[in-house]
Amino acid sequence: MRARALALLLAAAALLVGGAPRAAETDHPTVVLLILDEFPVDDLVRPDGRIDAARFPNFAKLAATSTWFRSGTTVYDSTTKAVPAILDARAPRRGTPPGVEGHPRNIFTLFDSLGYEVDAAESVSSVCPTTICATSTPPTGVIDRLRGSDRPGRLRRWAASIRNGTRPTLYVHHALLPHEPWIYLPSGRQSRPGGKDPVGAVNRPNGFGDPDLTDHNHLRHLLQVGALDRDLGALLSRLRRTGLFDEALIVVVADHGYSFEVGAPDRRQVTDGNIAQIAPVPYFVKAPGQRDGRVDDRLVRTLDVLPTIAGLVGARIPWPHEGRSAYSVATRRRTVVRIPRRDFSRVISVSHAELASRRAAIRQERARLLGTGAESRLFLGDPWAAAYRIGPHPELIGRAAPARAPRAEVRAALANAHLLRSVPARGGILPTRVTGELRGGSEGELRDLAVAANGRIEAVGRSFRLTDQPQEWFSLMLPETAIRPGRNGVELFEVGDDDRLTSLGRF
Repeated sequence: MRARALALLLAAAALLVGGAPRAAETDHPTVVLLILDEFPVDDLVRPDGRIDAARFPNFAKLAATSTWFRSGTTVYDSTTKAVPAILDARAPRRGTPPGVEGHPRNIFTLFDSLGYEVDAAESVSSVCPTTICATSTPPTGVIDRLRGSDRPGRLRRWAASIRNGTRPTLYVHHALLPHEPWIYLPSGRQSRPGGKDPVGAVNRPNGFGDPDLTDHNHLRHLLQVGALDRDLGALLSRLRRTGLFDEALIVVVADHGYSFEVGAPDRRQVTDGNIAQIAPVPYFVKAPGQRDGRVDDRLVRTLDVLPTIAGLVGARIPWPHEGRSAYSVATRRRTVVRIPRRDFSRVISVSHAELASRRAAIRQERARLLGTGAESRLFLGDPWAAAYRIGPHPELIGRAAPARAPRAEVRAALANAHLLRSVPARGGILPTRVTGELRGGSEGELRDLAVAANGRIEAVGRSFRLTDQPQEWFSLMLPETAIRPGRNGVELFEVGDDDRLTSLGRF
């Protein structure tokens, strides 16, 4: 035990002077690898380049005791190749399936050979051999797992399974978060039931050209990142309770980012225009014994995750691969980010300096649109309050709704209206998403909207139409504080000249 403690102290000392941590000389540490999905890292970051600790306190806590590779990037824009690349350190190749047949040697086979137990939860790939992992993940179940309402539950159950046993263990979980559908709130509750969205194409290419709808979807995505932060906190608490936090090797990374570019034909496929949103991903490495946080801006890649882990436990990867330890000289020398197109037709590239410049501009624009947690808390009393102030006529938010507004000929059909009649005080669904169809309007007509909850205007927005669909839709998000336990009253208004309100429906 003295030798192990000395090795951990040496690793921590190496981090403090900026070098690569030394591998433990004796017992192998517990290894915890959490792979997140569809997660552009600048969701977490304020304009000054720091994590927004007011909205994402647990990511900030992780950064405070780990090395945050702030310029970490993916090597592919789709999960079926991006996750296996993390697991075997081999660059994506055309035609390679995301199973053990395409990735026969990987993190699971390596750590099994080192005498580790393996606790793996793959959600899309199935590269862990059945001789090591009791069950493999069938790729055909991905859509059902996304539409279901238990993604946070799967993550929390995996975290709860972590033990401080006598035999070292490799824990790996690929969480389908904050991947859409975006139904989770920072409190951990759901804004609607699982399953298909009431507006089936609310975040599909036939709506990507609508800037107001894009902002609305961006808000829903960001709220789900807040929910993920809560689940990360549960994982960190579990590691502390088991006594593993200080001595474990903890890596948190994501497979690829996501773009909210208006007018783009696709939000996931990398292009010259969106690489600054697709490439950068969360990338945190807490070495065994590390207690102080560092920010490192070298261009590490998701291919480097396994070589980094192997180096920190003193192991060698016995197969050809393209990854390098995140702490190596090779990563310091990189100056360009390269990601192949989905069809491998060409490689999209951008210099480190250009990527940093684009990301800074993105963070400034997001702060303008959605605010930051600290400023929102200071001026509005809630770190999330400013994020809800998207849309036209934000000056209406906080005003009392008229007791009797004129009724419009256009009428709203509210999805899941029954959920407002009996909201549970704890757990269950908190119906903060006000969405549905507007009926009776003229062809192509759109309108400014406001929604009141329990007599107070809480959100504003704009109706939208999807290409090749005749319907006029609406979708707005209420703050969690707007919905109370028990019965709630919601009214949707059209906003006219001089902020005149006309009722479209009371629920």
